[in-house]
Amino acid sequence: MLPVVQQSIPFFDNISNLTDPLLVLLTVTVSLYSLYRWLLPKPIPGIPYNPQAAKSLLGDAPAMIKEVSATGEFRVWCAKQMKQMNSPLCQIFIRPFSKPWVLLADFREAKDILMRRKEFDKSSFLSDGMACMGSFHGIYMTGEKFKANRQLIQDLMTTSFLNNHVGPAIYGKGLELMKLFETKMLLARGRPFSVKKDFEYTSLDVMLEFAFGKNWVHTSLGPQMERVDKMQAEDVDAMMEGKDSDEPVVFPLVPLVDFLNSVYEAPEIVERTINALMPKLQTWWWSKQSWYKHIFDAKERAMREQVEIAISNFQSGCIQTGIEHMLMREASRAEKEGRAPDFRSKVLRDEMFGNIVGGHHTTSGAMMWLTKYLTDHPVVQSNLRSVLYTTLSAAKNENRLFTFEEIRHAKLPYLDAIMEEMLRINAVPVTREALTDTTILGYPIKKGTQVFFMSNGPGFLSPSFPIDESRRSETSRASKINATWDETQDLAAFVPERWLVRKREGNGLLTDDVDFDGAAGPQLVFGLGPRTCWGRRLAYMEMRIVIAMLVWNFELLKTPPALSSYAGLEGIARVPQQCYVRLRKL
Repeated sequence: MLPVVQQSIPFFDNISNLTDPLLVLLTVTVSLYSLYRWLLPKPIPGIPYNPQAAKSLLGDAPAMIKEVSATGEFRVWCAKQMKQMNSPLCQIFIRPFSKPWVLLADFREAKDILMRRKEFDKSSFLSDGMACMGSFHGIYMTGEKFKANRQLIQDLMTTSFLNNHVGPAIYGKGLELMKLFETKMLLARGRPFSVKKDFEYTSLDVMLEFAFGKNWVHTSLGPQMERVDKMQAEDVDAMMEGKDSDEPVVFPLVPLVDFLNSVYEAPEIVERTINALMPKLQTWWWSKQSWYKHIFDAKERAMREQVEIAISNFQSGCIQTGIEHMLMREASRAEKEGRAPDFRSKVLRDEMFGNIVGGHHTTSGAMMWLTKYLTDHPVVQSNLRSVLYTTLSAAKNENRLFTFEEIRHAKLPYLDAIMEEMLRINAVPVTREALTDTTILGYPIKKGTQVFFMSNGPGFLSPSFPIDESRRSETSRASKINATWDETQDLAAFVPERWLVRKREGNGLLTDDVDFDGAAGPQLVFGLGPRTCWGRRLAYMEMRIVIAMLVWNFELLKTPPALSSYAGLEGIARVPQQCYVRLRKL
């Protein structure tokens, strides 16, 4: 039997050779497409979103980055999304391959979540961004570490500490600031000049005295005063020769010592890290860089030096400064726990540094906004001055400035309303993270979802969205509603009277005429609930004293439109990009 010889047919061989690569190409293509689809943003069912963003791996990020790069404000872009989607709840896709971020524009529901719903807590994305702040209480969730740190500083917002230590320090720094303003006013000869750095340095010096008292000798405001004192009006005239009278005078700045620079630079690092795509990786990489080490080495050196001084004072029975009160609290806690006190703990240093950073950055910005609003609302400015002169009539009649004790005891509901209205308009979003699967307004929210409570859109600067009561949480439905807030007015306008309750007929603004109602309208600037801003009493005290001094001593004249923008920069707080004044001494 002859063997069978199998011969291949060339035509079919060619088909086989072609099919294998095509099959591989098809498989790869399908796999890549499937991966692409899997990596696309995954919207939460039922919550409005931008359909085009859901079709891009980068989601909303390119559009957001483009606008924030131009405006400096994330909150402005977010408010536009709420308006475009016409919903109190919407979702945005900012970080690739991550859960959507949820935006909530409803004060009543936000208040309920912040105050009553334990399934929400500190946002991990914010905590990651604040890693450079070490053991500061603000980075922790509301657990034992958070409570232990807050316990360390619980004496620092008491009435006795504020009135006996912090208040006089604010008053003293306010006097220095008024002297600096008057010197610059005389040199400027009617021209405008920026006061951004002046307010920043004032708040920084206040926080340094808050923490260290007179143990710290390197102030930020003092060297600026010394530098300006050496200038002559003729020097400024020569510098401004040929320039329009509306051109601002730019006064020279004296460099700060390293530790004060670290107070300035730490919040900038926090803000840049929060905005990074991979915050933990960025923090690790930066921590290896010499510039980063220089900032936090300077912080550690100064904090260690001040702690040693405070330990010596404490052991000799002198307890005055913030650090010394923290040592007293640590000693008391250690005694209760049956252990030796750890006065040189990094927790103590980081906690105080975080409070210096936070208090400096936020309150200085608030005073800038107040100055801008009073400049552009001369009737409000005049009314406030009249209230101050009448309420503090003894000082006015004696042709002197009020004392700290006089301003501390004065009831000034109109000034309180002015501050509250400024804060309402300029609040940044509050952020929380879902700790478990839950719901908001009836929509499913997965564990790990970041929720932003917007404070510059509907319900704050425009009328609230109508919401079906059945969609609200049980605790939200049961909560008391303030029915006196009038949303038919222009909510974006600066109207301090919104926060006043009239006690008798007429237009009077004294304490016999009106009461201040801090709960009259929506307010999220300090947060709410167990994580409410710890330092708000200090912030109100500083604003109250310094702004009262400013209006008492000077008339704030209109500044040129080019120097009067209300554009802001958003970070730990919202601060104005510009803050110019044109002063007339009273």
